[in-house]
Amino acid sequence: MGFYIRQIIKMMAQHVLFPVYYFFCCRKPVRNGLVVFADEHRTACPPSMQRLHDALLSQHRFTVVDDFFDLQAMSALSGMRRMFAFMKLYAQAEFVILQDNFLPVSSCRKRKETKVIQLWHGCGAFKRFGYDAKDDIPRFYKGNVYKNYDLVTVSSPYCRPFFTSAMRIKHPKIVRAYGSSYTDCYFDEAYKHAMREKFERIYGEKDGRTVIVWAPTFRGNARQQNVGERTIGETWIDQLAENPAYLVIKSLHPHMLKRGESQPMTTGELLFSADILITDYSSVMFEYLLLDRPLLLFAPDLEVYRQTRGWYLDYEELPGRIVTQGETLTSAVAETLQEDPYKNERKEFGARYMSRCDGNVTRRLVHYMIHEETKKNDVEKLV
Repeated sequence: MGFYIRQIIKMMAQHVLFPVYYFFCCRKPVRNGLVVFADEHRTACPPSMQRLHDALLSQHRFTVVDDFFDLQAMSALSGMRRMFAFMKLYAQAEFVILQDNFLPVSSCRKRKETKVIQLWHGCGAFKRFGYDAKDDIPRFYKGNVYKNYDLVTVSSPYCRPFFTSAMRIKHPKIVRAYGSSYTDCYFDEAYKHAMREKFERIYGEKDGRTVIVWAPTFRGNARQQNVGERTIGETWIDQLAENPAYLVIKSLHPHMLKRGESQPMTTGELLFSADILITDYSSVMFEYLLLDRPLLLFAPDLEVYRQTRGWYLDYEELPGRIVTQGETLTSAVAETLQEDPYKNERKEFGARYMSRCDGNVTRRLVHYMIHEETKKNDVEKLV
């Protein structure tokens, strides 16, 4: 019952409260160069935004404002106050940058002078999401939670139709294959070296051990997640960790952690030290392709997940060995490390899904923003 009440409150906020407040806030003009980075799931800048965030801070023509908060950790009243505060910023911003769905952005008819850029937090197009999934957005919910976007960035041209469908984008041309900004770090040698050093400070030197990173996907709805419960397949991962030749690191999605719990390194940071990645349905496998290292797909609930969630691709075509039985995980890891038969498949797969992640994504985005600002100023001069 509580879930349905929250959805009704969200609909009221989207269709009544936020639009009215936004209307009054629009009495002030848009501030040229004001860029608002917003997210309701993080209290600090998410990794998927960090590269663009830092690049814009170095541009004197832009004023960067952060609006990050964890809505789940707040009371209903506090959360509403934070979102109203965002609406005030929204009414005056030239650019709003997102990396996930963010209800306040989609709650009104925004000003044409304001451009909303959706970076999204994952590469490729793997499991169904948004309006293509069964459990992301309730069927009874009225109102598009992905409305008002001017640019949606994706990692390759092949991914464009999937995002267009999942977000119910009316004008497909706004979904552009600019690449994913945060993947620029995979082409930054200084950053990669720093992440390997950070790994050794936290986990110690490898000393000949094979580093295995296990990154399972987040299943279900954030508010309905049974935080703290053991993840599917975790028992077998623990058995794998008993091998002294392996250094097994569990990297869980933030929604899977207990309140106040954190991990010393993000999954993206860990990948630079990983010798092999084990995942199931996480989009992290796409960015891992940029490192061209062995991948193993451990999916004990494969058939159930196939029926309840589904993918935009054929799971059996993924460039890694698929393991569904926990009893065979240890031998599968050993065999994959000994002989990697998916190297050619990884390159072909990467070319299809990650072709625009080339180390220049952030530069393209900054160019887009400068062009939009210049275009607007030129129009103002003509007037």
